[in-house]
Amino acid sequence: MFLRAGSFHILYEKGFLRQIKQDDLEIIRMMYFALRDHNWGTFSYVIENEVIENHQNHFWITYTLLHLDESSYPIFAWEVKIEGKADNTIVFEIAGKALQDVLKNRAGFCILHPIEGTAQQPVTIFHGDSSQSDTHFPRFIAAQDPFLNIKSMRWQVANGISYQLDFEGDIFQTEDQRNWGDASYKTFCTPLSLPFPVQLYQGDTVWQRVSLSQMATPSPTVIPPISFTKSFKPSLFSMGIAVSIESDSLPATAIDLLKSLALSHYRIDINSFQENWITTFSQHCETASVLDLPLEIALTLNDQYDTQLQSFVFLCEQNKLNIRYLILFSSQSLTTPQTIIDYVPFLKQQLPKVKIGVGTDYNFTELNRQRFQAGEADFISFSYHPQVHAFDDLSLMENTETLRYQIESATNLYHKPVHISFISLHKRANPYATNIADVSVSIEKQIDSRQKTTFGAAWLKAVLRSLSQTEVASVTIFRTHWRVGYFVNRRYSLSRF
Repeated sequence: MFLRAGSFHILYEKGFLRQIKQDDLEIIRMMYFALRDHNWGTFSYVIENEVIENHQNHFWITYTLLHLDESSYPIFAWEVKIEGKADNTIVFEIAGKALQDVLKNRAGFCILHPIEGTAQQPVTIFHGDSSQSDTHFPRFIAAQDPFLNIKSMRWQVANGISYQLDFEGDIFQTEDQRNWGDASYKTFCTPLSLPFPVQLYQGDTVWQRVSLSQMATPSPTVIPPISFTKSFKPSLFSMGIAVSIESDSLPATAIDLLKSLALSHYRIDINSFQENWITTFSQHCETASVLDLPLEIALTLNDQYDTQLQSFVFLCEQNKLNIRYLILFSSQSLTTPQTIIDYVPFLKQQLPKVKIGVGTDYNFTELNRQRFQAGEADFISFSYHPQVHAFDDLSLMENTETLRYQIESATNLYHKPVHISFISLHKRANPYATNIADVSVSIEKQIDSRQKTTFGAAWLKAVLRSLSQTEVASVTIFRTHWRVGYFVNRRYSLSRF
């Protein structure tokens, strides 16, 4: 449903405000609230008693939102009021109550700021102690949260107009969500400097209010938005696919479909310290040979990396393997340790035709927060998926924009060619889980059924468009197949994207 609040145009969807625009420029990407568990998972919800009064230039909405546990039993209830006024003001108020004991990392508002039209723009932060800070939204992805202790914030967008957000009920801070694949900055509560998770007991309450308003006088200084000018030329980067995690062999139908895609490499994952790694490696190499694809090997090592690498090199030379890329990871850290990176020159002497990369098998944020010296590595690699914080179709499509900023920021950080290996709809692991047992993600939770639909095709098209505006050197997208249907179930010519 589309709403108006003065000259603001707003999309109302499932209880939240999205794509708040003025003169076709997005001012706020989303105003919403969430309850997140001790592993940063988001509790599902249902809306009841929704009342919407939608007028020509103002609106009023009330509803009850119930968060549900895994058994679909209500655990937390919010009473919600949203008012959009004719004077370009929006007031969003929530009053929540725990219906049973619940362990939470967050309970309250999140405001998403778009990157386009907001990056590099000036912002003033008004703090809880009555002081203020004058700064700007970062262009390159910020490793640490750029704005802290926020009571109000006033910022300019690319049209020269300024807006203000006022927060009540908690202290807020802003993080750069592009670290995790979202196309937004997020202003949220409660500050991460406070301990979490927090135990909410039955009957505990939460109250918050956020107000958005437009400042009266435009700025005399207009800062243009970030520009990406490259045209779409898919031949500029190589594109491969990853091995299935459910089968050691490919059905004939899948082989024919994969060959029709003119892929450049076949990614296999090897843990060199596991007892059966040689058998697994050999099976995957046979499949790559059937597909007539060179290998991209994601090799995970531990503290015995020198011995493991020598065994790996011996096996590669003995079997005369066609390896295009080798990415070095570690089971003991989220990014490639410096000791392994420093070993790269010796490894290149033994595998002179192989491009060797380092980085992370997780989100861009690890490259950003756990920085290293790339040394003689040939490229930097990280993975991408769009569902760390949001899971709906619209958010997934919006988040494809993030790839441009991640690649630009990675290049700025390490001054090396950038590879993304690999791209998926769902996460393959949860390195941020509070409980170590929850770091691994089951096969079922790695699968997103939308990948087989027309939405999946449209999402891939948007991903490729975003990549085409960058200097990315190589990407690995999806896995080959899974048990209830092929990931590669249709051929989409790149020229159509």
